[in-house]
Amino acid sequence: MAESGRRPVGTGRSWRWPAVAGVVAAALAVVLGPLLLRGPQFVERISVVNPSPYDIHVEVTGQDRDGWLSVTTADHGSTGVGREVADQGPVWIFRFLAQGRDCGELRITRRDLAQASWSFEVPAEAIDRIRDAGAPPTP
Repeated sequence: MAESGRRPVGTGRSWRWPAVAGVVAAALAVVLGPLLLRGPQFVERISVVNPSPYDIHVEVTGQDRDGWLSVTTADHGSTGVGREVADQGPVWIFRFLAQGRDCGELRITRRDLAQASWSFEVPAEAIDRIRDAGAPPTP
């Protein structure tokens, strides 16, 4: 029997710390879980304006150059649209290919792309490169 003013062994505040720790852990899981499990982000639409007489295939990679992803093929004299393009991070590098030839690259920041409403024109240098290689215009 316990003396007056003394608590029996195993009672008191000792149960509170595990309960508080459990609540804190659950709260952290709810807040941080989605951030840790989040997959890649995507840009809904990227438009590539192609004023050239060549169909141009467009690919993209990030600043780490860890692989190229197809964006679109912009037919001659038209605008190609890539949909659900994986976000490449702060720097995007676009590569242009036409008639089996490398036509060069365009390096642009994500910020500049967003400010341009996710639209850009095939650089004149890329068009010049394919023309200078002797490629005939796409029929």
